[in-house]
Amino acid sequence: MTMKYARSTFCLFAAIALGAPALAQDSAFDLNGTWESIACELRPQAGQDGIAPWYLKRSISFAPGRIDAHFTTFADPTCNAPLLELKFGGDVNILGTSDVAPGAQNVDLIVNDYLTITPQMEGFAGFLNSADAGACGAKGWSVGEEQDVFRTGCSVMGVAANSPTTEYEVLHVSAGHLYFGARPVNGLPLAEPDDRPTALQMPLKRLEGGLTQKVGADDLRVPKHVEIVLFEQAEGADPEDVRAFFETITQKMNQNDSLLYRTVGQGEDGTWLCVNYWTSRPDMETLNAQAQSWAEEFAAMGALVDPSSFRLTSYDTGL
Repeated sequence: MTMKYARSTFCLFAAIALGAPALAQDSAFDLNGTWESIACELRPQAGQDGIAPWYLKRSISFAPGRIDAHFTTFADPTCNAPLLELKFGGDVNILGTSDVAPGAQNVDLIVNDYLTITPQMEGFAGFLNSADAGACGAKGWSVGEEQDVFRTGCSVMGVAANSPTTEYEVLHVSAGHLYFGARPVNGLPLAEPDDRPTALQMPLKRLEGGLTQKVGADDLRVPKHVEIVLFEQAEGADPEDVRAFFETITQKMNQNDSLLYRTVGQGEDGTWLCVNYWTSRPDMETLNAQAQSWAEEFAAMGALVDPSSFRLTSYDTGL
């Protein structure tokens, strides 16, 4: 395999994200947590022979005042052949709202803490070793061995020693996804304020288990009504059959946009809990009325659930 790399490669890697909530930012613009690529991503890369494809996956974690990003670059369009791993961290300045999308923010991303490289292929390790002694890392490069080049620089990747790098970005959070600005089609970095993106790229998904999120009232997926149902399963029923029943009903309801999210769980005492998040009470009532005709889907309910045990409460969120 023949590999060619441009000196401007690092500037492309810096196209990430995040940061600490600023005092002026919208409360719905909540970045805290970990975000990851939903699929193999494609970027334009300015190389020695013009624009070339760059395949990657991203994982970005951040808390107030802190960002830690992990990129994996691949040699193939299915992201199965890792080429190198890049990790970096730094600061973010959130400047205010952007016109790119409702709630989007203009931000300056500053890589000023660390920048580590881990080659995953011999070809890329050789490329790094082509730099003059001491001009890219503190020692020679080997596959699987990480080095921090923020202090030393890396001449063959366009990284100057002890030189923070700023990218002029746009970030947008919506429905559990984080969008960055679309990369320039010429493969160049967002190196000047006038380079700030005017469109969005493929989003990252928020991983479960992060900080509790406040949903903005202007989010199309905001729940305006919540139902809580407690019930007991029928005698002799298998809990897995109960879960399968609710999954079938949920899939049917998901053909309509009214039910935003449903979670079903069983407590230690055997009691079941079902929590439904709806776009609005009228939408809920309309869909529940339609569900009365789903005889086939509800056929198993009598053998699985004790109807006399149902206890339902519902709440308007006020959003």
